[in-house]
Amino acid sequence: MGKLYMIGNAHLDPVWMWRWQEGYTEVLQTFKSALDRMNEFPDFKFTSACSLYYAWVEETDPEMFAEIQKRVAEGRWNIVGGWLLQPDCNIPSGESFARHSLFAQRYFKEKFGITVKTGYNVDSFGHNAGLPKILKASGMDNYVYMRPMPHEMEQKDSLFKWEGDDGSFVTAFRIPLFYNVEMKCFDSFEKIKKLSDEEGIDYMLFYGVGNHGGGPTIELINEIEKVKPQDAIYSTPDEYFECVDKSNLNTVKGDLQHHARGCYSAETSVKAGNRKCEQNLLAAERFSVMAGKLSGMEYPNEEINKGWKNVLFNQFHDILGGCSIKSAYKDANYLYGETMAITEKVINKALQKIAWNIDTIGDEELPSYKNKRMRIWEHEKLGTPVVVFNSHPFPVTEAVQVYTYNKWATYITDDEGNVIPHQFVRGEQTNSDDRYITTFVATVPAFGYRVYRVFIEKETDVTFKKQLYVTERSLENSKIKVEFNRRTGEIAKIYDKISGKYIVEKPFGTAILDETNCDTWAHNKKVLGETIGKFKKPKFRILYDGDVLITLRVTSEYKNSTLVRDYTLIPDSNRVTVKARVDFNEKHRTFKLTFPAIGEVTAKIPYGTISKKLGTGEEPCGEWIASCGICVANDSKYGYDTTDTEMRLSILRTAVYCDHFGKRDDLCEYMDLGVHEFSYSVFPYTDNASAQKVADELNFGLKTVMGTFKKGTLPEKYSGLSNKGDNVVVTAIKKCEDSDENIIRVCEMNGKNGEFSAELFSKEIRTELSHNELKTLTESGCQLNLLEWEA
Repeated sequence: MGKLYMIGNAHLDPVWMWRWQEGYTEVLQTFKSALDRMNEFPDFKFTSACSLYYAWVEETDPEMFAEIQKRVAEGRWNIVGGWLLQPDCNIPSGESFARHSLFAQRYFKEKFGITVKTGYNVDSFGHNAGLPKILKASGMDNYVYMRPMPHEMEQKDSLFKWEGDDGSFVTAFRIPLFYNVEMKCFDSFEKIKKLSDEEGIDYMLFYGVGNHGGGPTIELINEIEKVKPQDAIYSTPDEYFECVDKSNLNTVKGDLQHHARGCYSAETSVKAGNRKCEQNLLAAERFSVMAGKLSGMEYPNEEINKGWKNVLFNQFHDILGGCSIKSAYKDANYLYGETMAITEKVINKALQKIAWNIDTIGDEELPSYKNKRMRIWEHEKLGTPVVVFNSHPFPVTEAVQVYTYNKWATYITDDEGNVIPHQFVRGEQTNSDDRYITTFVATVPAFGYRVYRVFIEKETDVTFKKQLYVTERSLENSKIKVEFNRRTGEIAKIYDKISGKYIVEKPFGTAILDETNCDTWAHNKKVLGETIGKFKKPKFRILYDGDVLITLRVTSEYKNSTLVRDYTLIPDSNRVTVKARVDFNEKHRTFKLTFPAIGEVTAKIPYGTISKKLGTGEEPCGEWIASCGICVANDSKYGYDTTDTEMRLSILRTAVYCDHFGKRDDLCEYMDLGVHEFSYSVFPYTDNASAQKVADELNFGLKTVMGTFKKGTLPEKYSGLSNKGDNVVVTAIKKCEDSDENIIRVCEMNGKNGEFSAELFSKEIRTELSHNELKTLTESGCQLNLLEWEA
């Protein structure tokens, strides 16, 4: 016979059918109510998560906060979760989950003297397979969740060992029935007791008014006293996991899915904002570390952490899942805007500090001048220096752009004086004849920079062998040839010249899916609808044909919507990069891009990958998906589905805002109508780590700074990191929270055991990495957990 642990709680959505200001008030009221119940009922215990809520209480009512501290010390108030709040558990990056732990666990340690042991995401819509190792590395041994519910995912056990791809595991419990048993649900006691007895294990029963807060009421507790079984006790999740028998638990591997499959593609602006801000924050950290080493710049920890906390708040499952009210997304965009402003300032300061210390004049003493062109300083012998920066822990080659006033650049050299190709492309401005900018291919070493020089009017006799070929139906370089279908406008074939094989022989199509009956979440839907149409009537235009890049623009239409895609190749590259712009005006439709698939699809997830057979319905993904030797990286998308022959990347959905099983009327407003821009790359898939590096380049490219002419202490080319291990991805380089040391976080992604070694600013770091392992290391080689405490 199982024992029943009764968990007093209040599920609190800070944002959903209300804005965060209302959620803030509800946190204060709910916490005050819970403290009152403790005075009225001596056996009552309360459980709550989310460090942000406690911070709200601390800043508003210090006396109430002190009372909570007292109750925590007594053991009657159980803090769970260990994260800033309860985020969507599929869409955020691995580094975002790490920062949830970093900020929340350190806050709880400082304010309450505890490290949270139980992860807690009772309302999140699914749980990615990378969470066990993230939780374990964050000091948490247990996990409580509710969704997916039994009708959404068949599962034998409510209590089980959830194992990650690296072999680490947590003890997980799926809440039966619901997370807030209320007055109308007293038959839940009998139902849960029956489940407990059938499985022969103890169970938790969660009670208290939820969603908009509230928690256990006087009336509710009085009624519970009348109906609760004799072996039911007021308790907490921590007490449950300490007491429950864990000796013979079954093991579950992989992710825990699915609930609300439509949330991976709803409200595309919040998804795009999340990705862009995550990438900018990681780059701001890396460039700040680099600038600290090379120029003595102080690491802007407070500013960067503020930016992270903005992004983490927007990762709340009802915000990032796209299912909140329209005004909530105005608030979300305010936070994204603040984060982008913070990171752009940090990045610019770091790059300027470094660039200002580079010796760009050598032994020359001739002054630079600015007589002819408004925006360019020139030197008759040295040209105009351009410093190109690379934040990534591997070399990057890509086309970069600089302003040179119309078409006046005559040639460009690298740091060794070699003349390299350049090309003019259309700029954003239309200033009389000044409509162009200059582009060239830069190759920049890992975690470093390189100086190039642009010469104006001064001539060179260097010529270049043609490497790029474009027609209205094809793109070609030394690595691949891409052919387009004349009737559909889609890619028809891709020939890999290195392997001598066609890696694509089936069309890459586009489709619109009908989802008229879907609510915002797509509750109880495996797929979002049937194919009802495709973009047609293609128009081809050669946009650029030069030595640096070739671009073919394809414009197609569907009813009232227009899709423009610019397909670009640069020399010696095996990837096609596509910049897309869609003006989408179809209501209750999902727009997808389709790519060939065979057998299964491998998708990026936080700190790892997961492979799934075809035909499993709408699935979450990160920066890339791959099948049958083809990988598609994206800059802002998080969902895909599959047919028997295709994987289909979900681009956007025009669902109704916050349509929760609602009755629609003519006042409903639709998300995602109008103009959207996004990018993706198509390239041969070889392994997970290599695919991730390409995706990283797509999501954050090289940065350029127009240099100056001065003596300096820094060389014209620099690399701050070298590492060995093609199977290992460096996910973060930042300053440690507790010292002046820098840290580097690495993750093995190809499922191989082995040694990882690197030199960060000439300091050797060496460690053993088992398959899929995640490690955080300091410059001195000390291993830390995700809280940046010694592991």
